[in-house]
Amino acid sequence: MIGEAFLLSLIAGSATGIGGLFVASRGRMSDRFIAGSMGFASGVMLLVSFLNLFVEALDLTSYHNVSLAFAIGSIIMIIIDSFLPHLELGRREDGAIKSKLLQSGILILIGITLHNIPEGVVVSAGYSHLPQLGTLIAVAVFFHNFPEGIATAVPLKSAGMKKRDVVLATFISGLSEPLGALLGGTLLINASEEMTGFALAFAAGVMTYITADELIPIAHEYGHKHAVSIGILLGIIFMMILNIFLRH
Repeated sequence: MIGEAFLLSLIAGSATGIGGLFVASRGRMSDRFIAGSMGFASGVMLLVSFLNLFVEALDLTSYHNVSLAFAIGSIIMIIIDSFLPHLELGRREDGAIKSKLLQSGILILIGITLHNIPEGVVVSAGYSHLPQLGTLIAVAVFFHNFPEGIATAVPLKSAGMKKRDVVLATFISGLSEPLGALLGGTLLINASEEMTGFALAFAAGVMTYITADELIPIAHEYGHKHAVSIGILLGIIFMMILNIFLRH
């Protein structure tokens, strides 16, 4: 179980580097594309959080425990975020000097690396209950990490960092995700149904907070609110279709 969750988290974590590679291999990303991508990732994350994680948790433990675990997951992410740099620090700073852009990009890279650890735990929590659920979560995290990698790589590239180093830095930041999966798998390997349900609801709180605090606000900072809305709906529809295939 731990090995499979580790592999899924490794694939999901690599999406940060793929986003960095996308930036390094192209010119300037259009604001509409980034906004739509962030919106799509938001729809994916929200559907998995509530249709999969929250609902599955209710089958394993009481509504009271599910609500408590969801709140704890959200609160822990709020506390973590109060000490970490936010993705918006790397938003457009065209008029800033290159050293400022580089500093912002590095700070964001550190923040995302630390953020990826609980995401890996989330994948393990889902997989420990149901392999298909773990796969769905990994897909959701993959689509979340891709635009996040783009938003991280843009200030680094703008600051003059070599393309090779931009790609390497974003790929390395994603490696913390499988480490989180190992941690989660170790904690849940002999967990009871109630404990697993608590972990799933906790994961739902984590993913919902990431979506509400990072993806949607950053998407709107790029303008093109209709692209964001369409992206959210497409992300939800995509995961609904994927649910059909993975559950049969």
